[in-house]
Amino acid sequence: MLKILSNGIYGSSLHRVINNSPKYRVCVAYFYEPNFDAAIEPLDVCIQKTGGTKNFEGAVYGKHLVSKATTNFVM
Repeated sequence: MLKILSNGIYGSSLHRVINNSPKYRVCVAYFYEPNFDAAIEPLDVCIQKTGGTKNFEGAVYGKHLVSKATTNFVM
């Protein structure tokens, strides 16, 4: 969603961690979720910063979430 909002300025990072240390490691994730029916589109300021062209179509958050869940997990 951040990729769409930022018109490609920010993308997802890989979520892979290799702990090469014998020490115990804790990782805490923080997730932000808009309303299920929220319309997500590139922000005007980000469109301007990326050359004035909208690089991504808008999406409805709930539809995007369900699509990701059904393609990433066995149901």
